Amino acid sequence: MLQEANRDIERLTCEALRRRMRQEQLDRFVRAIDALLFELEDLNLQGVDRVPAKLRERAGQILESMPGRDPDDGFRVRYRVVPMMDVLFRAQEVLFRLRYPRRAAYEAEDEELDQLPTAEVAAEFDC
Repeated sequence: MLQEANRDIERLTCEALRRRMRQEQLDRFVRAIDALLFELEDLNLQGVDRVPAKLRERAGQILESMPGRDPDDGFRVRYRVVPMMDVLFRAQEVLFRLRYPRRAAYEAEDEELDQLPTAEVAAEFDC
């Protein structure tokens, strides 16, 4: 019985370590995309329309190595600043859903509430 408990503890410890490493990996991707978005926003505010080659290359590396990436997801490097920002925001959304899997359920509930008339929403929350 003691050996079984030790195996369970070891298994749970390994699972927790894998989860934490996965979360840290996702966080690194989010921070890298945030840094790119900051630079792109600065370019946009300066009126620059084209993404410099150096930023396109960095964006390509991030998008290609991103976990949970589907080849058909449309995460292609763009040459214009605003479309590149849109791609990066969508990529972050994928990362957030991987990081917080229940988030999709919350969004679905929010969409359902948005479809209800105001009186029904108030009644649902006892307002």
